[in-house]
Amino acid sequence: MHESAALPRMPLTLRSSMVCAAALLVNLMAGEAMWAAGSPRNILLICVDDLRPELGCYGVDYIQSPNIDRLASQSRVFDHHYVQAPTCGASRFALLTGTYGGADNGALFQRAAQLRQGKVVPPSLPSWFRFHGYTTVAVGKVSHHPGGMGGPDWNDPSQLEMPDSWDRNLLPAGPWQHPRGWMHGLANGEIRGDAKQMDVFQAVEGPDEIYPDGVM
Repeated sequence: MHESAALPRMPLTLRSSMVCAAALLVNLMAGEAMWAAGSPRNILLICVDDLRPELGCYGVDYIQSPNIDRLASQSRVFDHHYVQAPTCGASRFALLTGTYGGADNGALFQRAAQLRQGKVVPPSLPSWFRFHGYTTVAVGKVSHHPGGMGGPDWNDPSQLEMPDSWDRNLLPAGPWQHPRGWMHGLANGEIRGDAKQMDVFQAVEGPDEIYPDGVM
């Protein structure tokens, strides 16, 4: 990434949303010319659950986030950007498809079923990039389940959550055996059970790889 001056912060109102949409269309048309010239850019989308604006780049002094603060200093930071649902999966669905699906994951699974039935649905953000020649890869928890699949252990390739969107779904489960175990993983390969009481957090000494996040 080249060094550049920080872009101004933009409050995300209805009017600015329309401006953003217009700017996006201009950028997409410019992007088509850029791709025709043979110089495509890599695009990285980072999804984080429950983070909120608890980062140094949002003026929070008790959070040390130097890497993402550095990224923000070279980017446009939105001060008024709101999720479309109070739950993680539904918020991700709205972000990835540009449509409102309610507060549960029903819209995600309904869309997948329609695609498997051969019905035409509006393209998702990653499927748009696929159509324009990009290879799209989902790593970790992007749509709903880690790895983007259903089934008892969330690793059934016949039950893709977004079958039109990703060329590959990657989830290195490590010692947690499968995506469900990874999602509910504790330190050193232990999988959290359904006990009535359990620790609120863990703080085990060791390298990053002893936790699920560390194997990503």
